[in-house]
Amino acid sequence: MRILEPKQLKTERPKRKHGVSKIVPITIVLALLIGLGVYVYALRYVTSAPVVNNETIDEDTPPVDDPFSIVQKPLKQLSGDGFKDLYLAVAYPNTQEIVDPPPITGNSGADARIRAAAEARGYRLSRIPMGAIVKLENEPRLDGDDLLQALAANAWYKLKDAARRDGFPISLISAYRSPQYQRDLFTQRLFDRGVTAEQLASGAGDSAINAVLEITAVPGFSRHHTGYTVDFWCEDGSTSFLGSSCYKWISADGYRKAMEFGWIPSYPEGASEQGPEPEPWEYVWVGDAVRQQ
Repeated sequence: MRILEPKQLKTERPKRKHGVSKIVPITIVLALLIGLGVYVYALRYVTSAPVVNNETIDEDTPPVDDPFSIVQKPLKQLSGDGFKDLYLAVAYPNTQEIVDPPPITGNSGADARIRAAAEARGYRLSRIPMGAIVKLENEPRLDGDDLLQALAANAWYKLKDAARRDGFPISLISAYRSPQYQRDLFTQRLFDRGVTAEQLASGAGDSAINAVLEITAVPGFSRHHTGYTVDFWCEDGSTSFLGSSCYKWISADGYRKAMEFGWIPSYPEGASEQGPEPEPWEYVWVGDAVRQQ
């Protein structure tokens, strides 16, 4: 038997049908042209007449508001008693009432007389933190009072950054104060006036009490106890915050800069029976309560 190698085999090719080979490419081209035409028409229709929820929207119709956009409400216009009333109306998170006033001098008669004088001036028992508060960073003027509530600390950093961007070197000289811290401060200023606890209890030291109350809160009555109150300073060479460039910046236009970050003056000018004399350096954080509801 003779064996043929594959290359020796003759393979018959099928006869080409010339008619079909010409029709197929033409059909493909026509299909592509038709598809392109439909696409262009649809694109033109959608572009000229947007549809939302199966309703055609005219191009002149204003866009629908984004439900997730955050729009800050206008700031309240406050002064004097308005600031005082706002402070008293706010519910401060992470705080609780001081039920039993802490001791002041250790003499019950003197302490009762001091508290009565404080309340007559408008001082009220404050609140103290219920839980942890945070330590402030990069505030070299603070010593033993370098804590704040987290919300107030965050607002302080934002205010500080805004002031620095505008060229005003604002800083802090006081933040949270415990009742014990305030007691040491108050009694030092009181006894530096040469009075004794016995004189205070008898009424002989009333003038000294009132003089100190003009500038210093009684322990248990300080707004610094909340952790939401600070004393500002300005690193511009000024000898007082009132006379500084920082005060002009923060108090302009009804304290607008302070309020933009949730801060209000703690003891402003024009408020009646608020405790101390006006303190242009002390501010308290009240958050969104500064904005119209």
